[in-house]
Amino acid sequence: MERISTHQFTILSTAVLLGTTYMVAGSVLAGTAGRDGWMAILPGFALGIPLAFMIFSLMPRYPGMNLIEISEKVLGKWLGKGMGLLYSGITLYFGAILLGQGVDMYNRSVLPLMPQYILVLGSFVIVAYLYFSGVEVLSRFSEVIFPIICLSLVFIALFSIPRFERGELFPLLDNGVKPVLNAMWKVAPWPMEYILFLGGLLPFLPRKAKDLKVLKRGILKAFSIVILLSTLMILIQIMTFGPFETSRLTYAILVLGNMIEISRTISGVEVIFTLIWTGALTLKITALLFAGIWGLQAVFGIKSRKAGVKMSVIVGIIYVLIPLYTLTGINVVVEIGLMDDYFILPFTVLWVVWIWGVERWKRRKKNSSN
Repeated sequence: MERISTHQFTILSTAVLLGTTYMVAGSVLAGTAGRDGWMAILPGFALGIPLAFMIFSLMPRYPGMNLIEISEKVLGKWLGKGMGLLYSGITLYFGAILLGQGVDMYNRSVLPLMPQYILVLGSFVIVAYLYFSGVEVLSRFSEVIFPIICLSLVFIALFSIPRFERGELFPLLDNGVKPVLNAMWKVAPWPMEYILFLGGLLPFLPRKAKDLKVLKRGILKAFSIVILLSTLMILIQIMTFGPFETSRLTYAILVLGNMIEISRTISGVEVIFTLIWTGALTLKITALLFAGIWGLQAVFGIKSRKAGVKMSVIVGIIYVLIPLYTLTGINVVVEIGLMDDYFILPFTVLWVVWIWGVERWKRRKKNSSN
């Protein structure tokens, strides 16, 4: 089985964790907490850190297993398989609607007249290539694309400074703490999307004790970088557009890219940014495709490569059909929010805490009996 290094794990984790949340974060959080929406990023993302550490604590006792296989060992065969099927359904469906979000983003920005099927199929070809190339290639892709994404976001922040209205940030907590807490629960599902991917990634990670410590530090680095970048992007949107306009614009970050002007000769560079951010979207869609197929392979005990390829083809067809015929336009954004709030957040928290708690209880019971 292929493995990725601790460095690749850190970059891949950061890229998947960031995903495409920075595109809609301004609209979601400004609409919930107004000018104080940026305060929700830190506590919201931080909820994912203890869950990641819980998963890592299971690795030494179940080497070479992903979280679905560990579920079967800890919770029992049938209950574990049921959780695995639910895991696969959530990750695959969510990945498919993210593919639809990419189409929506292009239609709103640079290619409004492009037929939808061309955008869906074109994006999926890249996703399929990354999937069949393996996790290591996905990690190397993240090493290339993530620094470019960071530079593009910093570039937007710097060139938006002349348009800042600092008064838009004050007064702080004008409406109290409650709106910030509500916004925090809007942020909380975003790190859970990464936790689902991490649960399937375990067999591809280094397993030595010293490597486990590095992996934990990598998680902290990934969360720190994403929290800083996301907070920065929301701040510049609020200071540029104000909280009301930021909440109204679904993709305010694209509008910012369109407003950038360099020496009055170069303007409207949102096309370049859209292409760069498509790389981030593709990476996250591929990560969720990996997670869903890993779950199905674990549940049905698929080991042979031939059977795995057949299943991947079937899943790929479903991946394409959902954004083509089920969800289009603003419905995609609404569906992503519903999935985050009602499926991904409760399922991930319950699943990880349940496995971790039962495993610790069984271990203590065994130690006390000895």
